[in-house]
Amino acid sequence: MLQRTSDVQIGDQSPPLTANLLLKRLDAADRTLIERHAEALNARVGAVLFEAGQALEHVYFPVDTMVALENFGRVEVAIAGREGMAGWTALGGFNHSPYRAVVRWRDGWVLRVPIEPLLGALSTRVQLRWVLTQFAIVSAVQMAEGVGAHLHHRLDAAIVRWLLLRHDRVGGDWIRAHHQEIADNLGARRASVTDCLHIIEGEQHVRCRRGRILIRDRTALEMRAMGAYGTAESLYRASLGDFGKGANAN
Repeated sequence: MLQRTSDVQIGDQSPPLTANLLLKRLDAADRTLIERHAEALNARVGAVLFEAGQALEHVYFPVDTMVALENFGRVEVAIAGREGMAGWTALGGFNHSPYRAVVRWRDGWVLRVPIEPLLGALSTRVQLRWVLTQFAIVSAVQMAEGVGAHLHHRLDAAIVRWLLLRHDRVGGDWIRAHHQEIADNLGARRASVTDCLHIIEGEQHVRCRRGRILIRDRTALEMRAMGAYGTAESLYRASLGDFGKGANAN
């Protein structure tokens, strides 16, 4: 159970549910049900919302930050911003998460909703079930794309994918990132990440500054990802609505 700590505080004020695009997609009746149980958390970067193997009691909807799912080795397997949620495995009846959920990018708001009333509503509320199930499928596809990059030992594709996933979820073209952070998230050596970024920067696709990376040529990065990025985002747009900054985004 998540405890009130210096990293996670229960907010005195709650952001609107519609600030999360997945919740915005629900009809008014479903949002009212969610709002009845939702609790706003003000979370710092690095805050752990739940651990791998821990019994799940809530699902989490980011509002203005990101939540990464990481395996036991702390390698990132998926990420969600205000377009999605974390803890969706509980919707399929899995009481324990195979991954830990960690707040990334910046301090921000996360809405948490108890699983029990949510599961109770899924049997009768068709749109609620459809929306959450669609996002679970999108997340599974996102994970599969990441696996593909690692299986083919394409560190450059994995780095580009990491950048694109975050670029979709930030307001502009600058991404807060340190080389060590990227290396940790990808399970790679920092020196190898730095070498790859130097090559990508030399090709004018990004500009690296201390603690920040500027996306200069989004189209070129998508091409360089070579199948490690794009399918999940296209699926999201086809089923749940506009999202991201990709070539096919509205």
